[in-house]
Order: sequence, then C-alpha cells, then structure tokens
Amino acid sequence: MAKQHLTLSIVTPEKLVVNDEVDQVNVPGSEGDLGILYDHSPIITNLRPGPLSYEKDNETTSLVVSGGYLEVTNNRVIILAETAEFLHEVDQKRAEAAKAKAEAILSQPDLSEEEFKKAQKKLFRAIARLEETE
Repeated sequence: MAKQHLTLSIVTPEKLVVNDEVDQVNVPGSEGDLGILYDHSPIITNLRPGPLSYEKDNETTSLVVSGGYLEVTNNRVIILAETAEFLHEVDQKRAEAAKAKAEAILSQPDLSEEEFKKAQKKLFRAIARLEETE
C-alpha cells in the first residue's frame, strides 16, 4: 500500500516558504498545539507565534512562525503566516534585541491599547524565535 501524504504549503507575504508532500504537520494553534495527519478533519484556525514542524520520510524540519492562519481540507494543509523562518535562518542577536526593545516599550506607562498589542506581538515573536534556537 502506498504511503499517504498531505500537501503542505507555507506562505508568507514575501514568498512561498514550503510546498511539499509530507507525512505530518505540527502547528502552534491559538488554542493549543495541533498535529495534522492524513485524513484530518477540515479545520480553519488562527496560529500563535511558535514552533511549526513537519515530517517527511522520517525527517523533521522545524520552523518558527509569528502567527497567521491554518486551513486543512482534503489532505491539503495551507499555512498563511506573517513570517516563517527555518531554525537555521534565525538571527539570535536580532531576536534578543527585538525582545529587549519590546520589553522596554511594554514597561512604559500610558501605552495606548494599540501600542501595547503591537509591542506584545513583537515580544511573543521574539520569545518564540529564541526558544526554538536554544
């Protein structure tokens, strides 16, 4: 019996990051981590900043996403991510600087709600990038 695969597409505003046939996809859903296998039920959900991985031929490839959307339908997994970086592409110093900058902004009194949300989003992205490269 032939092995059954999922078609995985990971897209950012800048580029198509991944377009491949894979065995499994693991994503950071907004309500918790999700594992997607062949014949998964259809789903649409938000993604939170965090680790994303996929398995193909017993090899795991890991990325970090900074949020976005996931759609699963008919054994096709589409991820529309704000950003997606393979772990070897993460610039550790840049992520540390982004984390420090976001923390400094969040420590300021009298932030507007919009400024707070923007800084918080940047902090979560930086933390996700740093956690996965440690």
